[in-house]
Amino acid sequence: MFNQIFSSKRRIFIVTSVVIFLLICIFSIIITLSRQGKLPVVFSIVPSSARITLENNTIGNGTQYLTAGSYKIKVEQPGFDSQEKTIVVTDKKKQNVVAVSLTPQSDDAKKWAEKNQKAYKDNETFGGLEAQENGQYFRSRFPIIEKLPYTDPYYKIAYRTNGDDIIITIDTDSPRYRYFAVQKIRELGFNPTDYTIDFKQFKNPLEVTHE
Repeated sequence: MFNQIFSSKRRIFIVTSVVIFLLICIFSIIITLSRQGKLPVVFSIVPSSARITLENNTIGNGTQYLTAGSYKIKVEQPGFDSQEKTIVVTDKKKQNVVAVSLTPQSDDAKKWAEKNQKAYKDNETFGGLEAQENGQYFRSRFPIIEKLPYTDPYYKIAYRTNGDDIIITIDTDSPRYRYFAVQKIRELGFNPTDYTIDFKQFKNPLEVTHE
């Protein structure tokens, strides 16, 4: 009798163990397939309870898996200023990191921030890592930014990021020096036609102002 009970419990234990093992295997396979072709992206957000919206989809704080590309994100929390930014996910970075620290506005939010200074301090590390990775990525793709900004007494050549691309900016109100600025880009060893150029003080002479 005792042997039968023991044998029955042993069979139940074995069957249960096999079922649990199979469930773990199935779950692991599902997770692996869902991450196939995707890259880990670390989201470090303060407060950690803030709502993160990525291209109209809500995601969580921590590590998320995304396909390579450019994304717009919005981070918001009641009582805090919301922030929006464009991120670039790529295997050209050693680590894809997104760090956002929201600025408190309401009295309750300010009290929370005062009690959680360590969270803000710790997030500065992730912010520094994000800036470093982004800087290295854009320098490798666009060597011209190593030469910028370039300042002349009559014009300035700089750049700004635009998602996964950059825009060269030329700041001068003189058509003559706009030309010289473009030639300077050639002198620096780059082809101006490879870039989108924004002439910051350009005014279209064909535009008519109606008063």
